[in-house]
Amino acid sequence: MNKLLLGTTALVAAGMISSGAMAADKIKLGVGGYFQVSIAAGDQDDDENKRQHLISEEGEIHFKGSTTLDNGLKVGIDVQLEAETCGDQIDEHFMWMSGGFGRIQLGAENSAAYLMAYASAAPSHWSHGVNSPNFSHTGIALTTAIDMTSDSDKITYFTPRMAGFQVGVSYTPENDETPSSYRGFPSDNDPGQQGEIIEVGVNYVNKFDNVSLAISGGYAAGSLEAASATVDDDQTQWNVGAQVGFAGFTIGGAYKVDDQGMDEDETTYKVGVRYATGPWGVGVQYTNVENDANDGELDAVEIGGSYAFGPGMLVMAGIQFWDNDGISANSQGDSTIVFLGTHVAF
Repeated sequence: MNKLLLGTTALVAAGMISSGAMAADKIKLGVGGYFQVSIAAGDQDDDENKRQHLISEEGEIHFKGSTTLDNGLKVGIDVQLEAETCGDQIDEHFMWMSGGFGRIQLGAENSAAYLMAYASAAPSHWSHGVNSPNFSHTGIALTTAIDMTSDSDKITYFTPRMAGFQVGVSYTPENDETPSSYRGFPSDNDPGQQGEIIEVGVNYVNKFDNVSLAISGGYAAGSLEAASATVDDDQTQWNVGAQVGFAGFTIGGAYKVDDQGMDEDETTYKVGVRYATGPWGVGVQYTNVENDANDGELDAVEIGGSYAFGPGMLVMAGIQFWDNDGISANSQGDSTIVFLGTHVAF
């Protein structure tokens, strides 16, 4: 592990140690972000006491900026403020440096394996779908991306892209999003928690005439700090994914295996197709999850579409069908969800 940290530190030093490293101007932040509102109604047969409709919102305000030093080194910062009160008021927040050596990120951001993954496109919009959506109206979150560390503080290095290939690696010493500036060294004996996590991603992205191709793979491995009632081993995850685009169509899929830190695999795969022309887009996406720990299985389908009615502005709508057979305590049995939403970027 020390070799990884020392090697990354050496890359930073190599990029900064040269004459004329001062920039003419300090970093100036710009403001951007998005806001989403979703209205949903449905029929869930797991609990008669649930209200069968809801209104949800989600948004972020982004503060981003960068500058280029006289030696060519680029330095930037990214802070993402949640636009509505939640448990994590500040989402991703990190600084980055890039140059001929590649790119380094330091702070609270998703891992290289997560950021480099490809899968099927959401039929309506990335805020919905059945793969890492912002809105999960059944309360079940599904993803085929490597997701062991989320926004925990980490160091990430991306190589330059060469002949379409790029590799990234992240190291997370403590899988905890709690700010660590004033708490000192964290405990390394928390029951059920994985620490010293390495996450590696690789992808190939290229275009051949009018056909675009993206292929990705990822791997993550943690070290169990102390056993708990549900986690008794080091955890590993791996995934593969691909996406092909041509003539307005985007076809993709992904497959993920997570041993859950107990040698009881949870496997997830999803496939989908989306067609977009002008401001319109429509598609379909299917996912299947099997969990050996509780012999559970889930199938879910979304059919949906979107319409862009202005720059960065769109409406989306769709219908989802869920069949949850023990995969989660949320929304057991069959669920049918219809939704209408808006997305505004600024």
